[in-house]
Amino acid sequence: MKSVFIAIGTNKGQRENNIIKSLKAIEKIAEIKKISSFYENEPVNADGGYFLNGVIEIKTELNPFQLLKKLKEIERKIGRKFPHKRGDEREIDLDIIFYDRKILKTKKLKIPHKEFKNREFVLKGLSEIAPDFIAPEINKKVKDIYRELKNENIKKDK
Repeated sequence: MKSVFIAIGTNKGQRENNIIKSLKAIEKIAEIKKISSFYENEPVNADGGYFLNGVIEIKTELNPFQLLKKLKEIERKIGRKFPHKRGDEREIDLDIIFYDRKILKTKKLKIPHKEFKNREFVLKGLSEIAPDFIAPEINKKVKDIYRELKNENIKKDK
């Protein structure tokens, strides 16, 4: 069983309901180990209203590509349209952030997720459920990456 972290976000429709539906669907394909709190955030590179974002840890025997396929099926069932444009509102967005300590760079899938270290809403949830997880490639603890990003954002706001 592999340990996988998935970011969950929604800014369209009944957001809480979208999250509940996605968690129930994920439970059918994997074992949910941890669920972070969900935080309301302004959209980043997306249209629409505020997002609810959180992170879950699952255990799965699916390989990364099988898991990606299942997550895209869940997004479709909840109402996300494919193909979609970058920035479209999302009934649900399910992104694989980490798959154990695997590094994968293909056209279809990049693990770790290429933007995780720049997204405070992802790092906040990760820090809550796995603060000492060491991110592959950059070999830093999640809590340290989050702290550095928060400090960087504070400097930008001044």
